[in-house]
Amino acid sequence: MNSSPTGVGRRDFLGRTAGVTAGAALLSTLPTAPASATPRNDASHPVRTQSGLVTGVPAALPGVTVYKGIPYAASTAGENRWRAPRPPASWQGARKADTWGAACPQPVTGIAADKVPPLSEDCLNLNIWTGAGSSTSSRDLRPVFVWIYGGRNSAMWASQPVYDGANLAAKGAVVVTYNHRVGAFGNLAHPALSSESGHGGSGNWGVQDTVAALRWIRRNIAAFGGDPERLTLAGWSHGSSFVNILMISKLARGLFHRAVLSAGVQYTKDPALGHVAGGYAELAAAEANGTAFATYMGAATLPELRALTADEIVTKVYAQGAPAAGTSFGNVLDGYVLPKSYTAAMTSRTEYDVPVLTGNNKDENGASPTLTMTVAAYEAYAATTFGDRAADFLALYPATTDAEAAAQYNAYARDEERVSTFLWGTQFKVTAGNRSPVYNYWWTHVPPGQDTTNPIEPADGAGAYHGAEKYYLFGNLYGTDRPWTAADHAIADTTSSYIANFAATGNPNGHGLPVWPALRTSKPASMELGDHFAPLPAADSEAKYAFLKGHLESQTTEY
Repeated sequence: MNSSPTGVGRRDFLGRTAGVTAGAALLSTLPTAPASATPRNDASHPVRTQSGLVTGVPAALPGVTVYKGIPYAASTAGENRWRAPRPPASWQGARKADTWGAACPQPVTGIAADKVPPLSEDCLNLNIWTGAGSSTSSRDLRPVFVWIYGGRNSAMWASQPVYDGANLAAKGAVVVTYNHRVGAFGNLAHPALSSESGHGGSGNWGVQDTVAALRWIRRNIAAFGGDPERLTLAGWSHGSSFVNILMISKLARGLFHRAVLSAGVQYTKDPALGHVAGGYAELAAAEANGTAFATYMGAATLPELRALTADEIVTKVYAQGAPAAGTSFGNVLDGYVLPKSYTAAMTSRTEYDVPVLTGNNKDENGASPTLTMTVAAYEAYAATTFGDRAADFLALYPATTDAEAAAQYNAYARDEERVSTFLWGTQFKVTAGNRSPVYNYWWTHVPPGQDTTNPIEPADGAGAYHGAEKYYLFGNLYGTDRPWTAADHAIADTTSSYIANFAATGNPNGHGLPVWPALRTSKPASMELGDHFAPLPAADSEAKYAFLKGHLESQTTEY
Protein backbone atom coordinates (compact mmCIF):
# COMPACT_ATOMS: atom_id res chain seq x y z
CA MET A 1 0.00 0.00 0.00
CA ASN A 2 1.18 3.51 -0.72
CA SER A 3 2.07 5.68 2.23
CA SER A 4 2.77 9.31 2.87
CA PRO A 5 6.35 10.67 2.92
CA THR A 6 6.31 10.22 6.70
CA GLY A 7 5.36 6.55 6.42
CA VAL A 8 1.71 6.99 7.28
CA GLY A 9 -0.64 4.27 5.98
CA ARG A 10 -4.37 3.90 6.49
CA ARG A 11 -4.05 0.83 8.69
CA ASP A 12 -0.97 1.75 10.68
CA PHE A 13 -1.55 5.46 11.40
CA LEU A 14 -2.34 5.28 15.10
CA GLY A 15 -2.09 8.27 17.49
CA ARG A 16 -1.35 6.07 19.93
CA THR A 17 -25.30 -8.42 36.56
CA ALA A 18 -25.15 -10.37 33.37
CA GLY A 19 -27.38 -12.66 31.37
CA VAL A 20 -30.66 -12.22 33.22
CA THR A 21 -32.58 -12.05 29.94
CA ALA A 22 -30.41 -14.50 28.06
CA GLY A 23 -33.01 -17.21 27.77
CA ALA A 24 -35.62 -14.91 26.27
CA ALA A 25 -33.26 -13.82 23.54
CA LEU A 26 -32.49 -17.29 22.25
CA LEU A 27 -34.24 -19.21 19.53
CA SER A 28 -36.69 -21.73 20.88
CA THR A 29 -34.79 -24.45 19.02
CA LEU A 30 -31.76 -24.26 21.33
CA PRO A 31 -31.63 -27.45 23.40
CA THR A 32 -31.66 -27.60 27.15
CA ALA A 33 -30.59 -30.52 29.30
CA PRO A 34 -33.50 -32.65 30.48
CA ALA A 35 -34.34 -32.09 34.12
CA SER A 36 -33.49 -35.72 34.85
CA ALA A 37 -30.07 -35.56 33.21
CA THR A 38 -26.98 -36.01 35.34
CA PRO A 39 -24.97 -32.78 35.38
CA ARG A 40 -21.57 -33.16 33.76
CA ASN A 41 -19.87 -31.50 36.70
CA ASP A 42 -20.55 -34.69 38.64
CA ALA A 43 -17.03 -36.14 38.82
CA SER A 44 -18.44 -39.66 39.10
CA HIS A 45 -19.45 -39.53 35.45
CA PRO A 46 -16.26 -39.25 33.36
CA VAL A 47 -16.45 -38.65 29.63
CA ARG A 48 -14.81 -41.08 27.22
CA THR A 49 -12.59 -39.62 24.48
CA GLN A 50 -10.46 -41.44 21.90
CA SER A 51 -7.47 -41.20 24.24
CA GLY A 52 -9.13 -42.02 27.54
CA LEU A 53 -11.60 -40.87 30.16
CA VAL A 54 -11.72 -37.28 31.39
CA THR A 55 -13.51 -35.56 34.24
CA GLY A 56 -14.24 -31.84 34.38
CA VAL A 57 -14.81 -29.17 36.99
CA PRO A 58 -17.58 -26.61 37.55
CA ALA A 59 -17.21 -23.59 35.26
CA ALA A 60 -17.77 -19.92 36.05
CA LEU A 61 -21.57 -20.20 35.75
CA PRO A 62 -23.92 -22.70 37.41
CA GLY A 63 -24.87 -25.73 35.37
CA VAL A 64 -21.81 -25.55 33.12
CA THR A 65 -18.79 -27.85 33.29
CA VAL A 66 -15.36 -27.08 31.85
CA TYR A 67 -12.78 -29.66 30.79
CA LYS A 68 -9.33 -28.09 30.69
CA GLY A 69 -6.14 -29.00 28.86
CA ILE A 70 -7.23 -32.12 26.98
CA PRO A 71 -4.50 -33.14 24.49
CA TYR A 72 -5.74 -33.25 20.90
CA ALA A 73 -2.31 -34.01 19.41
CA ALA A 74 1.16 -35.10 20.47
CA SER A 75 4.03 -32.88 21.58
CA THR A 76 5.59 -30.76 18.81
CA ALA A 77 9.08 -30.93 20.31
CA GLY A 78 12.13 -32.60 18.79
CA GLU A 79 11.43 -34.53 15.62
CA ASN A 80 7.85 -33.29 15.63
CA ARG A 81 8.87 -29.64 15.42
CA TRP A 82 7.74 -28.09 12.10
CA ARG A 83 5.81 -31.19 11.14
CA ALA A 84 2.09 -31.83 10.85
CA PRO A 85 0.62 -32.69 14.26
CA ARG A 86 0.66 -36.32 15.38
CA PRO A 87 -2.15 -38.12 17.26
CA PRO A 88 -2.15 -37.74 21.06
CA ALA A 89 -1.03 -40.49 23.40
CA SER A 90 -3.63 -42.49 25.30
CA TRP A 91 -3.86 -42.74 29.08
CA GLN A 92 -5.22 -45.19 31.62
CA GLY A 93 -7.91 -44.33 34.13
CA ALA A 94 -9.78 -41.03 34.31
CA ARG A 95 -7.72 -37.93 33.59
CA LYS A 96 -8.64 -34.90 35.70
CA ALA A 97 -9.13 -32.10 33.17
CA ASP A 98 -9.01 -29.47 35.89
CA THR A 99 -5.92 -27.47 34.88
CA TRP A 100 -5.29 -25.30 31.84
CA GLY A 101 -2.82 -26.83 29.43
CA ALA A 102 0.55 -25.38 28.50
CA ALA A 103 0.71 -22.57 25.95
CA CYS A 104 2.97 -22.88 22.94
CA PRO A 105 6.40 -21.15 23.11
CA GLN A 106 6.25 -17.38 22.60
CA PRO A 107 7.69 -14.19 24.11
CA VAL A 108 6.03 -13.09 27.35
CA THR A 109 8.16 -10.06 28.18
CA GLY A 110 6.14 -7.42 29.98
CA ILE A 111 3.35 -9.81 31.00
CA ALA A 112 2.86 -10.39 34.73
CA ALA A 113 4.15 -13.81 35.71
CA ASP A 114 0.85 -14.80 37.32
CA LYS A 115 -0.89 -14.25 33.97
CA VAL A 116 1.45 -16.56 32.01
CA PRO A 117 0.65 -20.28 31.78
CA PRO A 118 3.42 -22.88 31.50
CA LEU A 119 5.12 -22.68 28.09
CA SER A 120 5.99 -25.93 26.32
CA GLU A 121 6.14 -27.47 22.89
CA ASP A 122 3.76 -30.08 24.31
CA CYS A 123 0.99 -27.51 23.92
CA LEU A 124 -1.63 -28.91 21.56
CA ASN A 125 -4.49 -29.05 24.03
CA LEU A 126 -8.07 -27.82 24.16
CA ASN A 127 -10.77 -26.77 26.61
CA ILE A 128 -14.48 -27.60 26.49
CA TRP A 129 -17.42 -25.86 28.19
CA THR A 130 -20.77 -27.66 28.17
CA GLY A 131 -24.10 -27.45 29.94
CA ALA A 132 -25.41 -30.66 28.39
CA GLY A 133 -26.43 -33.48 30.67
CA SER A 134 -24.41 -36.68 30.70
CA SER A 135 -27.38 -38.59 29.30
CA THR A 136 -27.88 -36.27 26.29
CA SER A 137 -29.41 -38.16 23.39
CA SER A 138 -28.35 -37.72 19.79
CA ARG A 139 -31.42 -35.59 19.05
CA ASP A 140 -30.47 -33.19 21.86
CA LEU A 141 -26.88 -32.57 20.78
CA ARG A 142 -25.91 -28.91 20.96
CA PRO A 143 -24.18 -26.67 18.42
CA VAL A 144 -20.41 -26.44 18.79
CA PHE A 145 -18.53 -23.13 18.85
CA VAL A 146 -14.75 -23.37 18.31
CA TRP A 147 -12.73 -20.22 19.02
CA ILE A 148 -9.27 -19.30 17.67
CA TYR A 149 -7.37 -16.64 19.61
CA GLY A 150 -5.70 -13.63 18.04
CA GLY A 151 -2.55 -11.64 18.72
CA ARG A 152 0.88 -11.00 17.31
CA ASN A 153 3.04 -13.86 18.64
CA SER A 154 2.56 -12.89 22.30
CA ALA A 155 -0.28 -13.40 24.82
CA MET A 156 -1.58 -16.13 22.52
CA TRP A 157 -3.16 -18.87 24.60
CA ALA A 158 -6.67 -20.22 25.01
CA SER A 159 -6.95 -20.02 28.80
CA GLN A 160 -7.27 -16.24 29.12
CA PRO A 161 -10.51 -15.31 30.93
CA VAL A 162 -11.60 -13.21 27.95
CA TYR A 163 -12.08 -16.51 26.06
CA ASP A 164 -14.13 -18.17 28.82
CA GLY A 165 -17.00 -20.07 27.23
CA ALA A 166 -19.35 -20.57 30.20
CA ASN A 167 -21.91 -17.98 29.12
CA LEU A 168 -22.24 -19.31 25.57
CA ALA A 169 -22.48 -22.82 27.04
CA ALA A 170 -25.28 -21.61 29.32
CA LYS A 171 -27.00 -20.31 26.17
CA GLY A 172 -26.94 -23.74 24.55
CA ALA A 173 -23.59 -24.10 22.77
CA VAL A 174 -20.67 -26.43 23.48
CA VAL A 175 -17.63 -24.14 23.41
CA VAL A 176 -14.09 -25.20 22.55
CA THR A 177 -10.90 -23.15 22.74
CA TYR A 178 -7.50 -24.61 21.91
CA ASN A 179 -3.79 -23.82 21.75
CA HIS A 180 -1.83 -23.95 18.51
CA ARG A 181 1.73 -23.19 17.49
CA VAL A 182 2.54 -19.52 16.90
CA GLY A 183 5.38 -17.37 15.57
CA ALA A 184 8.48 -19.18 14.39
CA PHE A 185 7.05 -22.50 15.63
CA GLY A 186 3.74 -22.02 13.85
CA ASN A 187 4.80 -20.51 10.54
CA LEU A 188 8.37 -21.37 9.58
CA ALA A 189 8.75 -22.25 5.92
CA HIS A 190 12.10 -23.55 4.62
CA PRO A 191 13.17 -25.32 1.41
CA ALA A 192 14.20 -28.42 3.37
CA LEU A 193 10.87 -28.48 5.20
CA SER A 194 9.04 -28.17 1.88
CA SER A 195 11.10 -31.04 0.51
CA GLU A 196 10.31 -33.37 3.41
CA SER A 197 6.63 -32.41 3.68
CA GLY A 198 5.49 -34.61 0.81
CA HIS A 199 3.37 -31.86 -0.74
CA GLY A 200 6.01 -29.35 -1.79
CA GLY A 201 5.21 -26.62 0.71
CA SER A 202 5.83 -25.69 4.32
CA GLY A 203 4.68 -23.23 6.97
CA ASN A 204 1.13 -22.89 8.30
CA TRP A 205 1.82 -25.36 11.11
CA GLY A 206 -0.65 -23.51 13.35
CA VAL A 207 -3.38 -23.92 10.73
CA GLN A 208 -2.56 -27.63 10.52
CA ASP A 209 -2.91 -27.77 14.32
CA THR A 210 -6.36 -26.26 13.86
CA VAL A 211 -7.32 -29.00 11.41
CA ALA A 212 -6.10 -31.61 13.91
CA ALA A 213 -8.20 -29.98 16.64
CA LEU A 214 -11.26 -29.99 14.37
CA ARG A 215 -10.74 -33.67 13.57
CA TRP A 216 -10.45 -34.46 17.28
CA ILE A 217 -13.62 -32.50 17.96
CA ARG A 218 -15.51 -34.28 15.21
CA ARG A 219 -14.61 -37.68 16.71
CA ASN A 220 -15.16 -36.77 20.36
CA ILE A 221 -17.49 -33.82 20.88
CA ALA A 222 -20.74 -35.82 20.95
CA ALA A 223 -19.55 -37.32 24.24
CA PHE A 224 -19.67 -33.77 25.66
CA GLY A 225 -23.14 -33.13 24.24
CA GLY A 226 -21.93 -31.38 21.08
CA ASP A 227 -23.22 -31.90 17.54
CA PRO A 228 -20.31 -32.51 15.12
CA GLU A 229 -22.64 -31.59 12.23
CA ARG A 230 -23.25 -28.08 13.58
CA LEU A 231 -19.81 -26.64 14.24
CA THR A 232 -19.00 -22.94 14.01
CA LEU A 233 -15.34 -22.05 13.44
CA ALA A 234 -14.69 -18.61 14.88
CA GLY A 235 -11.65 -16.43 15.34
CA TRP A 236 -10.44 -12.93 16.00
CA SER A 237 -7.66 -11.13 14.05
CA HIS A 238 -4.91 -13.75 13.61
CA GLY A 239 -7.55 -16.36 14.43
CA SER A 240 -9.86 -14.85 11.83
CA SER A 241 -7.12 -15.33 9.24
CA PHE A 242 -7.11 -19.05 10.08
CA VAL A 243 -10.87 -19.22 9.49
CA ASN A 244 -10.38 -17.40 6.19
CA ILE A 245 -7.69 -19.87 5.11
CA LEU A 246 -9.81 -22.87 6.08
CA MET A 247 -12.70 -21.51 4.02
CA ILE A 248 -10.36 -22.08 1.05
CA SER A 249 -8.38 -25.15 2.14
CA LYS A 250 -9.68 -28.62 1.38
CA LEU A 251 -8.14 -29.92 4.61
CA ALA A 252 -11.08 -28.77 6.73
CA ARG A 253 -14.01 -29.39 4.39
CA GLY A 254 -16.89 -30.93 6.30
CA LEU A 255 -15.26 -30.20 9.65
CA PHE A 256 -17.13 -26.91 10.19
CA HIS A 257 -20.47 -25.56 9.00
CA ARG A 258 -20.49 -21.84 9.85
CA ALA A 259 -17.76 -19.22 10.10
CA VAL A 260 -17.25 -16.21 12.37
CA LEU A 261 -14.46 -13.82 11.35
CA SER A 262 -14.03 -11.01 13.87
CA ALA A 263 -11.72 -8.28 12.57
CA GLY A 264 -12.23 -9.76 10.02
CA VAL A 265 -12.08 -10.05 6.27
CA GLN A 266 -11.15 -7.50 3.62
CA TYR A 267 -12.00 -7.16 -0.04
CA THR A 268 -9.35 -9.23 -1.82
CA LYS A 269 -7.81 -6.19 -3.55
CA ASP A 270 -7.66 -4.10 -0.37
CA PRO A 271 -4.03 -2.92 0.01
CA ALA A 272 -4.32 -3.49 3.77
CA LEU A 273 -4.03 -7.23 3.15
CA GLY A 274 -0.34 -6.62 2.56
CA HIS A 275 0.27 -6.21 6.27
CA VAL A 276 -2.73 -7.11 8.43
CA ALA A 277 -3.15 -10.55 10.05
CA GLY A 278 -5.09 -11.82 7.05
CA GLY A 279 -2.16 -11.31 4.70
CA TYR A 280 0.24 -14.01 3.58
CA ALA A 281 3.66 -14.49 2.00
CA GLU A 282 4.30 -16.33 -1.24
CA LEU A 283 6.06 -19.65 -0.59
CA ALA A 284 9.35 -18.53 -2.15
CA ALA A 285 9.46 -15.42 0.06
CA ALA A 286 8.57 -17.43 3.17
CA GLU A 287 11.27 -20.00 2.35
CA ALA A 288 13.82 -17.22 1.89
CA ASN A 289 12.88 -15.93 5.34
CA GLY A 290 13.30 -19.47 6.68
CA THR A 291 16.74 -19.76 5.14
CA ALA A 292 17.73 -16.45 6.76
CA PHE A 293 16.28 -17.75 10.05
CA ALA A 294 18.49 -20.83 9.93
CA THR A 295 21.55 -18.65 9.25
CA TYR A 296 20.63 -16.30 12.07
CA MET A 297 20.20 -19.25 14.44
CA GLY A 298 23.54 -20.73 13.36
CA ALA A 299 21.97 -23.97 12.16
CA ALA A 300 22.98 -25.53 8.86
CA THR A 301 20.49 -28.44 8.75
CA LEU A 302 17.01 -29.35 9.90
CA PRO A 303 18.37 -31.65 12.63
CA GLU A 304 20.37 -28.71 13.95
CA LEU A 305 17.31 -26.46 13.87
CA ARG A 306 15.28 -29.08 15.70
CA ALA A 307 18.04 -29.50 18.28
CA LEU A 308 17.72 -25.85 19.33
CA THR A 309 15.75 -25.31 22.51
CA ALA A 310 12.48 -23.44 22.34
CA ASP A 311 13.95 -20.78 24.63
CA GLU A 312 16.86 -20.23 22.26
CA ILE A 313 14.49 -19.63 19.37
CA VAL A 314 12.19 -17.30 21.30
CA THR A 315 15.10 -15.34 22.77
CA LYS A 316 16.83 -14.71 19.45
CA VAL A 317 13.84 -14.25 17.16
CA TYR A 318 12.07 -11.80 19.43
CA ALA A 319 15.14 -10.00 20.78
CA GLN A 320 15.20 -6.25 20.45
CA GLY A 321 17.13 -5.39 17.33
CA ALA A 322 16.70 -8.82 15.72
CA PRO A 323 17.02 -8.55 11.92
CA ALA A 324 13.82 -8.48 9.90
CA ALA A 325 15.22 -11.10 7.54
CA GLY A 326 14.73 -14.42 9.25
CA THR A 327 12.34 -13.25 11.96
CA SER A 328 9.18 -12.46 9.99
CA PHE A 329 6.56 -15.19 10.33
CA GLY A 330 2.99 -15.26 9.06
CA ASN A 331 0.60 -17.20 6.88
CA VAL A 332 2.03 -18.77 3.73
CA LEU A 333 0.53 -19.32 0.29
CA ASP A 334 2.04 -22.80 0.31
CA GLY A 335 -0.17 -24.49 -2.29
CA TYR A 336 -1.34 -27.09 0.22
CA VAL A 337 -2.85 -25.68 3.41
CA LEU A 338 -3.61 -22.46 1.54
CA PRO A 339 -3.84 -23.81 -2.01
CA LYS A 340 -4.67 -20.56 -3.79
CA SER A 341 -5.04 -16.85 -3.19
CA TYR A 342 -8.16 -15.30 -1.71
CA THR A 343 -9.07 -13.82 -5.09
CA ALA A 344 -8.48 -17.11 -6.92
CA ALA A 345 -10.71 -18.93 -4.44
CA MET A 346 -13.50 -16.48 -5.18
CA THR A 347 -13.10 -16.49 -8.96
CA SER A 348 -12.75 -20.29 -9.16
CA ARG A 349 -15.82 -20.64 -6.93
CA THR A 350 -14.02 -22.84 -4.43
CA GLU A 351 -14.69 -20.61 -1.40
CA TYR A 352 -16.50 -22.74 1.19
CA ASP A 353 -20.23 -22.07 1.01
CA VAL A 354 -21.17 -21.73 4.68
CA PRO A 355 -23.01 -18.98 6.60
CA VAL A 356 -20.59 -16.20 7.58
CA LEU A 357 -20.68 -13.64 10.37
CA THR A 358 -17.92 -11.05 10.07
CA GLY A 359 -17.10 -7.48 10.99
CA ASN A 360 -14.70 -4.85 12.16
CA ASN A 361 -14.38 -2.22 14.87
CA LYS A 362 -14.68 1.56 14.96
CA ASP A 363 -11.20 2.22 16.34
CA GLU A 364 -8.86 -0.10 14.46
CA ASN A 365 -6.96 -0.23 11.19
CA GLY A 366 -5.95 3.42 11.33
CA ALA A 367 -8.81 5.05 13.20
CA SER A 368 -8.19 6.04 16.80
CA PRO A 369 -9.87 8.32 19.37
CA THR A 370 -6.42 9.74 20.23
CA LEU A 371 -5.28 10.32 16.66
CA THR A 372 -3.40 13.54 15.94
CA MET A 373 -2.62 14.69 12.41
CA THR A 374 -1.63 17.91 10.73
CA VAL A 375 -3.38 19.23 7.67
CA ALA A 376 -0.09 18.94 5.77
CA ALA A 377 0.31 15.26 6.69
CA TYR A 378 -3.33 14.59 5.81
CA GLU A 379 -3.03 16.21 2.40
CA ALA A 380 0.24 14.38 1.75
CA TYR A 381 -1.42 11.10 2.61
CA ALA A 382 -4.27 11.91 0.22
CA ALA A 383 -1.86 12.71 -2.59
CA THR A 384 0.20 9.57 -2.08
CA THR A 385 -2.76 7.22 -1.65
CA PHE A 386 -5.22 8.57 -4.20
CA GLY A 387 -2.98 10.25 -6.78
CA ASP A 388 -4.99 12.22 -9.31
CA ARG A 389 -8.15 11.58 -7.28
CA ALA A 390 -6.76 13.27 -4.15
CA ALA A 391 -8.87 16.38 -4.77
CA ASP A 392 -12.00 14.24 -4.94
CA PHE A 393 -11.06 12.58 -1.67
CA LEU A 394 -10.41 15.91 0.06
CA ALA A 395 -13.73 17.25 -1.21
CA LEU A 396 -15.50 14.32 0.42
CA TYR A 397 -13.40 14.47 3.61
CA PRO A 398 -12.39 18.16 3.88
CA ALA A 399 -10.09 19.50 6.59
CA THR A 400 -8.77 23.01 7.19
CA THR A 401 -7.40 22.51 10.73
CA ASP A 402 -5.32 19.81 12.35
CA ALA A 403 -8.27 18.73 14.50
CA GLU A 404 -10.41 18.41 11.37
CA ALA A 405 -7.64 16.46 9.65
CA ALA A 406 -7.61 13.85 12.43
CA ALA A 407 -11.41 13.67 12.52
CA GLN A 408 -11.72 13.32 8.75
CA TYR A 409 -8.97 10.71 8.59
CA ASN A 410 -10.87 8.70 11.20
CA ALA A 411 -14.12 9.13 9.27
CA TYR A 412 -12.42 7.93 6.06
CA ALA A 413 -10.72 4.94 7.72
CA ARG A 414 -13.99 3.83 9.30
CA ASP A 415 -15.92 4.20 6.04
CA GLU A 416 -13.26 2.38 4.08
CA GLU A 417 -13.21 -0.51 6.53
CA ARG A 418 -16.96 -1.04 6.25
CA VAL A 419 -16.83 -0.73 2.47
CA SER A 420 -14.00 -3.28 2.24
CA THR A 421 -15.91 -5.81 4.36
CA PHE A 422 -19.10 -5.24 2.34
CA LEU A 423 -17.21 -5.74 -0.94
CA TRP A 424 -15.82 -9.03 0.42
CA GLY A 425 -19.42 -10.05 1.05
CA THR A 426 -20.36 -9.23 -2.54
CA GLN A 427 -17.42 -11.34 -3.73
CA PHE A 428 -18.59 -14.23 -1.55
CA LYS A 429 -22.14 -13.98 -2.92
CA VAL A 430 -21.61 -12.91 -6.54
CA THR A 431 -18.07 -13.81 -7.61
CA ALA A 432 -17.97 -17.10 -5.71
CA GLY A 433 -21.65 -17.74 -6.37
CA ASN A 434 -22.38 -18.85 -2.81
CA ARG A 435 -25.92 -19.13 -1.48
CA SER A 436 -25.18 -19.00 2.24
CA PRO A 437 -25.91 -15.72 4.01
CA VAL A 438 -23.35 -13.19 5.19
CA TYR A 439 -24.00 -11.12 8.32
CA ASN A 440 -21.58 -8.19 8.54
CA TYR A 441 -21.21 -5.96 11.61
CA TRP A 442 -19.58 -2.74 12.79
CA TRP A 443 -18.61 -2.69 16.48
CA THR A 444 -18.92 0.74 18.17
CA HIS A 445 -18.95 0.24 21.96
CA VAL A 446 -15.96 1.15 24.13
CA PRO A 447 -15.28 -1.26 27.02
CA PRO A 448 -15.00 0.72 30.27
CA GLY A 449 -11.78 1.14 32.21
CA GLN A 450 -8.86 -1.22 31.87
CA ASP A 451 -8.45 -5.00 32.04
CA THR A 452 -5.51 -6.34 34.02
CA THR A 453 -6.75 -9.93 33.88
CA ASN A 454 -6.14 -10.49 30.16
CA PRO A 455 -2.74 -9.54 28.72
CA ILE A 456 -4.12 -9.48 25.18
CA GLU A 457 -6.16 -6.35 25.97
CA PRO A 458 -4.68 -2.85 25.42
CA ALA A 459 -4.42 -0.05 27.97
CA ASP A 460 -7.30 2.29 28.60
CA GLY A 461 -8.03 4.95 25.99
CA ALA A 462 -8.00 2.77 22.87
CA GLY A 463 -11.69 3.33 22.15
CA ALA A 464 -13.69 0.60 20.39
CA TYR A 465 -10.36 -1.05 19.69
CA HIS A 466 -9.22 -4.07 17.70
CA GLY A 467 -10.87 -6.96 19.53
CA ALA A 468 -13.06 -4.91 21.89
CA GLU A 469 -16.08 -7.00 20.94
CA LYS A 470 -14.62 -10.27 22.29
CA TYR A 471 -16.08 -9.79 25.79
CA TYR A 472 -19.51 -9.20 24.32
CA LEU A 473 -19.41 -12.01 21.74
CA PHE A 474 -18.70 -14.42 24.58
CA GLY A 475 -20.82 -12.49 27.09
CA ASN A 476 -18.23 -13.30 29.75
CA LEU A 477 -17.92 -9.97 31.57
CA TYR A 478 -17.45 -11.97 34.77
CA GLY A 479 -13.93 -12.86 33.60
CA THR A 480 -12.32 -9.43 34.04
CA ASP A 481 -11.83 -6.60 36.50
CA ARG A 482 -13.28 -3.87 34.24
CA PRO A 483 -15.91 -1.59 35.84
CA TRP A 484 -18.79 -2.97 33.82
CA THR A 485 -22.08 -1.10 33.79
CA ALA A 486 -25.67 -2.27 33.35
CA ALA A 487 -25.41 -1.11 29.74
CA ASP A 488 -22.38 -3.36 29.19
CA HIS A 489 -24.26 -6.35 30.56
CA ALA A 490 -27.22 -5.65 28.30
CA ILE A 491 -24.94 -5.28 25.26
CA ALA A 492 -23.16 -8.52 26.15
CA ASP A 493 -26.43 -10.38 26.56
CA THR A 494 -27.71 -9.25 23.16
CA THR A 495 -24.42 -9.85 21.34
CA SER A 496 -23.75 -13.28 22.84
CA SER A 497 -27.34 -14.28 22.03
CA TYR A 498 -26.67 -13.41 18.38
CA ILE A 499 -23.61 -15.68 18.51
CA ALA A 500 -25.46 -18.54 20.21
CA ASN A 501 -28.23 -18.32 17.62
CA PHE A 502 -25.77 -18.22 14.73
CA ALA A 503 -23.98 -21.28 16.11
CA ALA A 504 -27.31 -23.10 16.36
CA THR A 505 -28.84 -22.22 13.00
CA GLY A 506 -26.48 -20.09 10.87
CA ASN A 507 -28.71 -17.07 11.54
CA PRO A 508 -28.05 -14.68 14.46
CA ASN A 509 -31.65 -13.52 14.70
CA GLY A 510 -34.01 -14.70 17.38
CA HIS A 511 -36.95 -13.77 19.57
CA GLY A 512 -36.46 -10.47 21.40
CA LEU A 513 -33.37 -9.40 19.44
CA PRO A 514 -33.10 -6.39 17.11
CA VAL A 515 -33.34 -7.69 13.55
CA TRP A 516 -29.95 -8.20 11.88
CA PRO A 517 -30.46 -8.25 8.10
CA ALA A 518 -28.29 -10.51 5.99
CA LEU A 519 -26.00 -8.75 3.52
CA ARG A 520 -27.73 -7.72 0.30
CA THR A 521 -25.35 -7.01 -2.56
CA SER A 522 -27.66 -4.29 -3.87
CA LYS A 523 -27.68 -2.37 -0.56
CA PRO A 524 -24.26 -1.34 0.86
CA ALA A 525 -24.85 -1.64 4.59
CA SER A 526 -23.63 -3.16 7.82
CA MET A 527 -25.16 -3.89 11.23
CA GLU A 528 -24.03 -1.70 14.10
CA LEU A 529 -23.37 -3.71 17.25
CA GLY A 530 -22.54 -2.08 20.55
CA ASP A 531 -23.82 1.41 21.28
CA HIS A 532 -26.79 0.66 19.04
CA PHE A 533 -28.18 -2.45 17.38
CA ALA A 534 -29.40 -1.33 13.97
CA PRO A 535 -28.36 -1.34 10.30
CA LEU A 536 -26.17 1.52 9.07
CA PRO A 537 -24.78 2.41 5.64
CA ALA A 538 -21.46 0.98 4.47
CA ALA A 539 -20.21 4.58 4.26
CA ASP A 540 -21.52 7.88 5.57
CA SER A 541 -22.85 8.92 2.18
CA GLU A 542 -23.51 7.38 -1.22
CA ALA A 543 -20.80 9.58 -2.71
CA LYS A 544 -18.23 8.35 -0.20
CA TYR A 545 -19.24 4.75 -0.83
CA ALA A 546 -18.89 5.18 -4.58
CA PHE A 547 -15.48 6.81 -4.21
CA LEU A 548 -14.09 4.16 -1.86
CA LYS A 549 -15.57 1.30 -3.85
CA GLY A 550 -14.00 2.68 -7.01
CA HIS A 551 -10.65 3.15 -5.29
CA LEU A 552 -10.53 -0.40 -3.96
CA GLU A 553 -11.69 -1.94 -7.23
CA SER A 554 -9.03 0.01 -9.12
CA GLN A 555 -6.17 -1.65 -7.20
CA THR A 556 -3.97 -3.87 -9.33
CA THR A 557 -2.65 -6.20 -6.62
CA GLU A 558 -4.96 -9.11 -5.88
CA TYR A 559 -4.42 -11.13 -2.72
